[in-house]
Amino acid sequence: MFVILMGVGVAASPALAQSTGDVTLFSKGNFRGGGMVLSGPREKMDPVHVESLQLPPGSAWELCSGRTFTGCKQFSQSRKSMVMTIRSARPVEGAIPESASASVGAAGEGGLRGSGASLRGLASEFFVMPDEGGNRVEVSGTAGALSQRATDFCRAHGWRQSPYQRVQSVGGRSYLADVLCTNADR
Repeated sequence: MFVILMGVGVAASPALAQSTGDVTLFSKGNFRGGGMVLSGPREKMDPVHVESLQLPPGSAWELCSGRTFTGCKQFSQSRKSMVMTIRSARPVEGAIPESASASVGAAGEGGLRGSGASLRGLASEFFVMPDEGGNRVEVSGTAGALSQRATDFCRAHGWRQSPYQRVQSVGGRSYLADVLCTNADR
């Protein structure tokens, strides 16, 4: 039996899930059976047996076997056949778009536009698509140059260093991505 928690689930409606970025969980394969729509993070749920799920394009969710977002598996597309019991779930940011025509803006003379957004905690700050002046931070050269450029970026934002960073290639150009800024020693 598919359990629908008060305040968590509503009648399954693929159109609703498709328009809001919600995930629709089904108790049977091929998007059948009792459905539950989740629109935000939920933890400490009664066990929910899932055999298919529907996600709108561009969205991603973690479904977790643990009650507090442990034992998670990430899904970025609908699955018509699966078997999983979940006890917590949460939406996650999708991957950085691979093409310059993606929603982050087109590459022009100044380069690819950044998001300007970050996730700031007490001891660190994470930038998915770092930008300066609205444009992504372009990098070139060696891994050492990448690390130094990320550290320079972090220092400009009030942090001492960048213990983690990646590079994203778009249209033959390379940009900083997934930069973690912190004051702690590596």
